[in-house]
Amino acid sequence: MAQANDQAYLRNEQYRDASNLNARIALHANYSVNPANWQRWVFDHLLAALGTTEPRAVLEIGCGPAQLWVENTDRIPSVWDVTLADFSDGMIAAARDHLAAADHAFTYQVADVQELPFADASFDAVIANHMLYHVPDRPRALAQIRRVLRPGGALFAATNGVDHLKELDALFTQFVPQVGGRVRFSEAFTLENGEAQLRQVFPAVTLDTYEDGLVVTDVEPLMAYIRSMGDVRLLTDDLQRELKGYLTQQIASHGAFRITKSTGLFVAR
Repeated sequence: MAQANDQAYLRNEQYRDASNLNARIALHANYSVNPANWQRWVFDHLLAALGTTEPRAVLEIGCGPAQLWVENTDRIPSVWDVTLADFSDGMIAAARDHLAAADHAFTYQVADVQELPFADASFDAVIANHMLYHVPDRPRALAQIRRVLRPGGALFAATNGVDHLKELDALFTQFVPQVGGRVRFSEAFTLENGEAQLRQVFPAVTLDTYEDGLVVTDVEPLMAYIRSMGDVRLLTDDLQRELKGYLTQQIASHGAFRITKSTGLFVAR
């Protein structure tokens, strides 16, 4: 996706609201082969690191529609003080709506990770769940995260590997070659190169990988995902019909359209 680091495009189009992200969340929720829910797997790491009995201040930057918290509302320790931040007003509105019925209270903040509006040493944990590859000045963002972390605090940074959803790259190479291959996300921060970047700011970095894949048995959710990924103007009606026909044939012939997933979670201190 050529626009993966274009902040105006991301704020005003791709993440203006939660609709594109929700299409992608739905595909993963309904067709992933790993029975362990991704958001609960990430939350397991938070619970293990922070515990449940001591007061903790937690910041999620790039929170989107707050899916991490929606899917873990039954497990949020009452002693945690949680701030949800995103650079998109629409995403903050979606997060508020999705958590309106939650028992836990949250603080919401429109904020850019490159210039966090929080005091030094404010948080015990910062979460960046599949968002650092969108940040133009990542060294600055990581320095900001380090600044707002308390001594002993940790960054939990989820991202993808270079083979993540590679079958979708192949589809775009075949049907929309003018996009130049990779359309899903920037390779600026991946499982392969993320550790070296984090170690410029954090002396201790570990990686836990999440084994998974997609076995998609229905065409429409896959088409919705594809339409959510970038400039839909490139996907003309004729191209969409052609692509849908191809995917329908693939699912009929093979029982499903199988997609590689490569994702994991860095913990940096």
